[in-house]
Amino acid sequence: MMWVLTVMCIALVCNTIEVECKGSEDADFKVFRFNQCPLANLRIHLRFNLTPRQCAYECAVRASCKGAGYSPGFKSCEIFDVDEVNSSNSDDRLCNFIRKSDISAVEVNTLPIS
Repeated sequence: MMWVLTVMCIALVCNTIEVECKGSEDADFKVFRFNQCPLANLRIHLRFNLTPRQCAYECAVRASCKGAGYSPGFKSCEIFDVDEVNSSNSDDRLCNFIRKSDISAVEVNTLPIS
């Protein structure tokens, strides 16, 4: 909810566009890697109390997202600007990594501000 308000405020100030999300704000996806998460310093956003499908949606609607890591124990969603996770860019945190390319299309409409 907070990021929607932020987008709306930025849009009003910059006189650009407002983003309107339709549906339940979740998306279907395929997990790329189980129990492996990119390094925390590669994270660009963190959200809590989300379902895996909501996490996939958060990645799908963000232009800067290339992948998302969902941690079931914490119900947390980490948004990353990398689409690969391997031994050279991961740490001991456990999450299920979802590449943006493995997320189904979600309906997001952009409307001009009136």
